[in-house]
Amino acid sequence: MSEILQKIKDQKIVPLFYNESFEVSKNIVKALYEAGIRVIEYTNRGHQALENFTKLKEISHTEFPGLLLGIGTVKNIKEMDDYAHAKADFIITPVISEALVKHALEKNLLLIPGCFTPSDINIAHQNGLTLVKIFPADALGKNYIKSVQPVFPGMNFMPTGGIHAETEDISEWLNGGAIAAGLGSSLIGKDINEEELTLKTKKLLQQLNQ
Repeated sequence: MSEILQKIKDQKIVPLFYNESFEVSKNIVKALYEAGIRVIEYTNRGHQALENFTKLKEISHTEFPGLLLGIGTVKNIKEMDDYAHAKADFIITPVISEALVKHALEKNLLLIPGCFTPSDINIAHQNGLTLVKIFPADALGKNYIKSVQPVFPGMNFMPTGGIHAETEDISEWLNGGAIAAGLGSSLIGKDINEEELTLKTKKLLQQLNQ
């Protein structure tokens, strides 16, 4: 866990996206990589997700050295196994259950589960996980993490959902106890130009690390 946790902390944002086209997906990864991103979540949200992800992993060692590419929106054990076979560096779920956590631990898979309530976080905490996704973050608000953090020593939090790709918004979450923020459509819009994405992401990283 330490390598990815450190990379996420250093990066302060984790871009997440899905596109039906492999070529578009590859170009988005390239644009993010060129901006300095080294942790990306590809989301399991379409028919081509597994095929695209498998191809991205196959080329990542040569085209994107050092990139940690994980899969998100995994909801059951079969999907977890499919993406483990495709060599996902980590698996992110929108939900948490004892079954999903125990299966991940048995298979030695790095799981970042989606949590909403303190009871959700407690499942992760009791099973020794040290990073959870708070989802949907915008429904809980920026004071939520600060409120629950003292109850779960050693737990790290990554809010995702409804967070704007703007320094001020992300900084408020970080100041509220988050180690990073998951950014989807606010960073990677449907019609985004890859060159613009690189510039936008690079600027965001620079501002967050000032």
